[in-house]
Amino acid sequence: MKIMTQTAVTLAGILWAGAALAAPPPAIYTAAQATAGATVFSTNCAMCHGADMKGGAGPALLGQAFASASSNYSVGAIFSEVAEQMPAGNPGSLTHDQYAQVMAYILKQNGYPAGSTALDYNASLASTVPLVSQVP
Repeated sequence: MKIMTQTAVTLAGILWAGAALAAPPPAIYTAAQATAGATVFSTNCAMCHGADMKGGAGPALLGQAFASASSNYSVGAIFSEVAEQMPAGNPGSLTHDQYAQVMAYILKQNGYPAGSTALDYNASLASTVPLVSQVP
């Protein structure tokens, strides 16, 4: 009986840990930001990353090829790269709001839900929120 109890407790712990890992991603941008971000992306990013975000001259920004769990990316790491190095031909040329909008669009396309709080430029640079695409 003691072995069965220990096994049940161990199994419950494994299931709980798995559920914690499979928790839905946080809502860290607004739907309006993602909508605006689609336009900014289309104008400034799609020529390299593809209109479908699957890559071209630049890398994919969608799915596991972009952000798998093993990549260990955070929103802050990706946002910093976007805000400081993009667009490739004219880095830093977008407004802070436009960079936040593009990041919101990237998050949306990768399965992150919209929420009621806007993605903030400065907070995003330091964000430790894991970035793992929810798209296969």
